[in-house]
Amino acid sequence: MPRPLRPRGSLLFDKPPLSFDDLLGRLVDRGLHVPDRGRTRRYLRHLGYYRLSPYTIPFQQGGSDYLLHNGTSFNDVLDLYVFDRALRLLVMDALERVKVAVRAALTDRMATTSDDPHRYMNASHFQHRGSTSVS
Repeated sequence: MPRPLRPRGSLLFDKPPLSFDDLLGRLVDRGLHVPDRGRTRRYLRHLGYYRLSPYTIPFQQGGSDYLLHNGTSFNDVLDLYVFDRALRLLVMDALERVKVAVRAALTDRMATTSDDPHRYMNASHFQHRGSTSVS
């Protein structure tokens, strides 16, 4: 049996918002070595604590206290974030190239097999012949 839907906006959050200094303090309390607090605060302001904090997971000791291994520095976390960002951009670039090549191949194939360069604009070629019911 499906779960009943809850009204949007009905979730209550009891966590107070934290300042950048409080968020930085949370990281330090968990064992993160922060050589330059001003620089780290700037990264927290521009990237966000909740965007950076998952990158601390590989450095955690385990358990529910989120403590980090000795010697883990903010630069370690930031290096992992930068690597992930670079990898994501490379994958997105490659994916975009594949998408463009597939789209070009499809439109070229449709145009040459039907002798109609605007075949893709004719909606009758794209009617769904299956069931129209939504379950």
